[in-house]
Amino acid sequence: MPAVLGNIIVIVALAAVVILAVRSLWRSHKSGGSCNGDCGNCHGCH
Repeated sequence: MPAVLGNIIVIVALAAVVILAVRSLWRSHKSGGSCNGDCGNCHGCH
């Protein structure tokens, strides 16, 4: 039973990391932080 509990904890932790990463990407996209291929308008290009 402890092995199953350990697996559940790992799965929940990984799911939380994925959710936080997707949320960060979504917020960045909504605020215009993503590059669309037009380097004249992209603030990330040098």
